[in-house]
Amino acid sequence: MTRSGYIWLLFWVFIFLNSAGGVYSQNCPQENIVVETVELRNSAGEPFDVNDDYELGDEVTGQIWVTLNGNSNNASTVYITYDIFVNNTLSSENEESCLFEGQYVTLLQPEFVISFTWNWGDVIELRDIFMYWNTGNSDPTGTVCVPPDKNVNAQCYFNEPGITAVIPLVPNFTYEPFQCNTRIRFINETIGGEEPFDYDYLWDFGPFGTSIEENPVVDFDEPGTYSVSLQSSDGTVTRTVVKEIVVGENFEIIVDITPTRMDENTGAIAVTVTGGTEPYSFEWIGPDGFYSTDQDIFNLYTGWYELTVVDANGCIQIVEYFLDVAAILSLDLSFLEAYWDKNSDQISISWETNKEADPGEFEIQRKTQAQEKFQVIGTIEVPNQKIEKTSYHFQDSAFAFNQDQLYYRIRKKTKDADYYSSVLLVRREVPKALVSDWTLFPNPSVPGENLELAFLGNEDILGQKIELRLVGPSGELGRKSIPMPANSKITFNSYFGPIPSGFYVLEVIWDNRINRIKILRN
Repeated sequence: MTRSGYIWLLFWVFIFLNSAGGVYSQNCPQENIVVETVELRNSAGEPFDVNDDYELGDEVTGQIWVTLNGNSNNASTVYITYDIFVNNTLSSENEESCLFEGQYVTLLQPEFVISFTWNWGDVIELRDIFMYWNTGNSDPTGTVCVPPDKNVNAQCYFNEPGITAVIPLVPNFTYEPFQCNTRIRFINETIGGEEPFDYDYLWDFGPFGTSIEENPVVDFDEPGTYSVSLQSSDGTVTRTVVKEIVVGENFEIIVDITPTRMDENTGAIAVTVTGGTEPYSFEWIGPDGFYSTDQDIFNLYTGWYELTVVDANGCIQIVEYFLDVAAILSLDLSFLEAYWDKNSDQISISWETNKEADPGEFEIQRKTQAQEKFQVIGTIEVPNQKIEKTSYHFQDSAFAFNQDQLYYRIRKKTKDADYYSSVLLVRREVPKALVSDWTLFPNPSVPGENLELAFLGNEDILGQKIELRLVGPSGELGRKSIPMPANSKITFNSYFGPIPSGFYVLEVIWDNRINRIKILRN
């Protein structure tokens, strides 16, 4: 056997032994090169840092680099083959790269190997690494840096079962609000650094203190924008990331205020709530003992009105509005009325003007609790001036089938000015299928008065477990789980005791259903 044939035979023997799981390496007397580290970098070939705001699971298109170490005194051609594993699963097999071709090998300096795509947080490994090299200048025919199966003999080689690819220590975090949002849960997403990846943390929340927990929970006093820093250490390197976080209200209250006319109670405040969890409860306090639990309030005098809103999670917001006197022009009406006709399920609106000084157009406007502002639902032309009384009528049937209260006003548009009527509230019955299966009586009630909760449905629920949850202005006041008695009535006070004056919501959870009852204690 020739010498070159003998070397080629040894080469394939080593390949076979490596595939069987052994670790073998052989180095030339003057040339001793090994793969020391494998590193993940971004698509530009730069190391990742704290300003790369990736979250766990984000797709990353980047690069794999290796650092060589050892001894090299000659120009060499270095070739490497390897498999890529992602989270211990084979992703790419028999990859190959030419690191140097007829050059002096640069040691202890990262060298590009391959572009690769993974998800942030994945564990990337190069396994079954086989690197070989020949000393000497580059072959001008381009046949030196080619794979072994092209019948090229290796002068020296290095064989390694696997090396985990690393990135520099990158501290990062996300955050999410609790139900009422000023309480925030922070989620640490630090990755990289030195194995075994046993990190130490130091959080700084400014005026709200510090924490060394991995995933701390912080109570912020009020909504706003705050600077939060996370310092992470792997025992060798310490790095810090700083982020601005926004702590907002859990739900937003939007109002549409109609000012009152001078010396009249024609003002109105209409409310829309977005966010949070329905249903919402409302409690209004105003001048001269004004009190209401309606979402929208009408027939208001000038003054300050305070609104407390509680959502189904017990989250509370308290806001205050001033209803002023405005120089709005009122329609010259002799009467205005609106009523619901149960038989036709229509709202009839009628008004009568004393005169029509200017031609123009009447707009019939409607608002429901789910809308922010009045919407135009119809128009009536006024083509000429009139000095006599004139009657007008409009019928509305284009409302949601489950809307139990509707609000109307009339606007007259003329060339020179707009005129408004007062706001009318019309109540209607919703379909029976939407009526609650439970009732609480008496309601409203006074402190000390006993309350009875009764089931109005037709099902037999004797012995079923009923869960009751009481929510007040300060949040959840208690939960009770009780079997339904034979008379289908529950004595409320025996489970929650006497409750003081105020506004509450009682949740009744049963048979995978939930009913909510507003409780008013005067």
